[in-house]
Amino acid sequence: MCGRIVQKSGPLDYVERIFPNPRRLFDDPAGRRYNIPPGTRPMALHRLAGDLELERLHWGWRPHNSKYLMSNARLDKILANAWPWKLLTARGRILVPADGWYEWKPLADRPKPPKQPHYIHAADGAPLYFAALSNWRPDAEKDEVHGFAIVTNDAAGGMIDVHDRRPVALPPDLAARWIDPDIELAEARALLENGLPETAFTWHPVRQEVGNSKYQLPDAIDPIAS
Repeated sequence: MCGRIVQKSGPLDYVERIFPNPRRLFDDPAGRRYNIPPGTRPMALHRLAGDLELERLHWGWRPHNSKYLMSNARLDKILANAWPWKLLTARGRILVPADGWYEWKPLADRPKPPKQPHYIHAADGAPLYFAALSNWRPDAEKDEVHGFAIVTNDAAGGMIDVHDRRPVALPPDLAARWIDPDIELAEARALLENGLPETAFTWHPVRQEVGNSKYQLPDAIDPIAS
């Protein structure tokens, strides 16, 4: 996963798919975003304080005394209870809703191949729910110390990309369970092995401008001739 996602749906579109008839309205004044990179604040869903919340959290987590900013969390490390994910899996489970994500594929017919961006999304056009881990703290500054990393499954293999990894996108019922604060840690880890399969997705090439994360126009996800 190269680390660019799209959030073009409204907050209620994300919430109602996993929590029909929510008890309150959710809004987000920032509006639609078509090219969200790590280091910024995408919308995230969680129940870390009990009630369902939708807020913008920092994408990227820097563990205490670490020089590394982590935007992805490898599934195999989580399942092995490896540092630094064990504690976050127990107390920091969140969802990052998205409509899709970008990956770049080298153009093999060139001497020094540029990379062609592709937009990957659900075949049925529905919102996706990426499992993520956060060091969220109530009332803490929404910075990289309290940021999050999206879970990726490197063993699943890539789709169009060369990374051989993909975000773990949970189906709606499992997404709701993932952020349930009352489930056992073993069940939470097991949920991550049930991400959507490759057949649930489709993809197409998009314009080169999406290589610049400042490009936020709606046509960023439009297909182009390959």
